[in-house]
Amino acid sequence: MKSVNVIIAAAGESQRYGKENKLFARCGKGCVLTEAITPFLAYDEVTKIIVATHNSYFDELASWMSILHLDEDHRITFAIGGNSRTETVKNAMRSLTDGCTHVLVHDGARPFVSGELIGRILSSLDTHKVAVPLVNLVDNIALVTDGVKSVDRNHYRGIQTPMGFDRAVFETAYSKTTTSALDDLATIQGFYQGEIAHVEGDKNNRKITHKGDIVMNRVGSGYDIHRLEKGDGITLFGVKIPCPYSLVAHSDGDVPIHAIMDAILSALGEKDIGHHFPVDDTRYDDVDSMLLLDIVMDICHKKGYKVENVTTTVIAENPKLAPYINEMRARTCARLGVPVECVGIAATTNEQVGEIGDGKAIAAYATVLLSSL
Repeated sequence: MKSVNVIIAAAGESQRYGKENKLFARCGKGCVLTEAITPFLAYDEVTKIIVATHNSYFDELASWMSILHLDEDHRITFAIGGNSRTETVKNAMRSLTDGCTHVLVHDGARPFVSGELIGRILSSLDTHKVAVPLVNLVDNIALVTDGVKSVDRNHYRGIQTPMGFDRAVFETAYSKTTTSALDDLATIQGFYQGEIAHVEGDKNNRKITHKGDIVMNRVGSGYDIHRLEKGDGITLFGVKIPCPYSLVAHSDGDVPIHAIMDAILSALGEKDIGHHFPVDDTRYDDVDSMLLLDIVMDICHKKGYKVENVTTTVIAENPKLAPYINEMRARTCARLGVPVECVGIAATTNEQVGEIGDGKAIAAYATVLLSSL
């Protein structure tokens, strides 16, 4: 039976990602690095996972592992990363267990590795000493070493990790190499002339390089209700609707917009609109709620999220809202920065039940989907 040690190479500085360290960016149930580690724990053949990272990252990684209870799995250990990928892997190689027969090397910045892909690599190591996942290229490619020359992409493949190696082949190559290679395959090929198995990679197994490579979704819900009194019209979704009522409110009382704002704030983990726009603050007396929505959207963008979709249900006995739905959608999508088809507005009555059914109040529910910018 194979005894597999996994090396997670995670000592990069994330220079192209931005100020934040991409390894600890929120992803899945934890962060990028913990998501890259976790899938390997499902395999009994994996007897040790060596996370080779910069020593300044240890505390943050330990914190994430504690939160996710990964620190309870004693197969996970640490090694100090180097100044290059080759040096980092070399450092981790010193921690291989005595009984280890095979080594997998995986990028710490690939959090979407699937169990199926890991399984394909392990199976290939039954018959080969080296196994590499490859993916077909979608875009045409050009050679630019001497001008620009279009080349046939069918002759090329994209290389992913984890790569799998027979331990003896792996240790021989890394102990002898004195240069920094492009990747682990290049290092091995410098000292191994045998057949290399290639398995089907996974298009979802992308390496996180830029902020847009991680799409994080959040869902929030909101609710609001306002009483009605005699008046000369109400405002819903920024649309003035003539009727013999007005809404009793601190602002203009735009019930569904208030529900949408609370949905966005709840998805962001923020306090509700009562905290952001207190009733005792005279700046918000009779204010246009669309202006408040602009402020909420600014909070949303500053936290790194955008609205993908919003659905709202307005519950009102009167007035009838159907003639105004298209204008409501147009105004709302313009404020949220989404196409009109991403704004759903439904209007219903309360079937003459309760104060809403008696025409004494209007209520609204909203659900919003946010995604990372």
